[in-house]
Amino acid sequence: MLVSCSDLNDYVCKYRYPSRLFNELLAWCFLKEWNIPVPEACFISVRSEHITAEAMQAGGRLAYFERPVIGSLYYQHGREIDNSLTALGNNSNDLRKIQNRVDLLKIALFDLWMTNEDRNGNNYNLLLIPIKSGKFYLHAIDHASCFNSGNVGQYSLSGLTAEDSVLSTDICRLLYANSTVKKRDSEIVLELFRQNVAACKKRLPKFLKFVPLSWGINTTECESWLIDNLFADDWLKSVESDFRHYLQEYVC
Repeated sequence: MLVSCSDLNDYVCKYRYPSRLFNELLAWCFLKEWNIPVPEACFISVRSEHITAEAMQAGGRLAYFERPVIGSLYYQHGREIDNSLTALGNNSNDLRKIQNRVDLLKIALFDLWMTNEDRNGNNYNLLLIPIKSGKFYLHAIDHASCFNSGNVGQYSLSGLTAEDSVLSTDICRLLYANSTVKKRDSEIVLELFRQNVAACKKRLPKFLKFVPLSWGINTTECESWLIDNLFADDWLKSVESDFRHYLQEYVC
């Protein structure tokens, strides 16, 4: 839902289930720790008189707006990546317009770690944001389907299949057609992985304090589960292994 707010900016809002809002919030905090570009986000309070009939017809309920929702800054000139962009494949000048190609691999590794099931060849959830000289940056969006599309603590983490990963997509193959660049960037991403995870673990207590009480999330239980599962060494080794395997198998 697109919302115009009192700060004169427009935001794309997630407003339904608190467990999904929690996933979105935590992923956004972690993405910032990884230095992966994401739209700026904030909590938004929506007055009942501002809820449109269209929002209600699209599945909205007044109860959804009795608590803060999450809004991501709307980029008027941003474009969501889809498979039509594979038409750029043979034009190296067009591919060079993406200035942060390495962040695609960082996002792929992040998704494997967070078990984000909603970024793949059918739904990239990546924005192209224009910058100077006709170039653009990749931004990651929409992370409600982390933790295998469930609630934190609901299930044990289950590794993504290659089909659930952006590593198996045409865009990834096109951006990393050069094996030397692929090797260089993948090594950079893997070298930073444990460091980025450690930074997230260190700041986890602070991030959990952002969770609104009205969401009804037991942050103490969530913290314990995350420490035992998301930050477990065996899980991190599995993520690294899947990343290497999918990269070798599909990006060539």
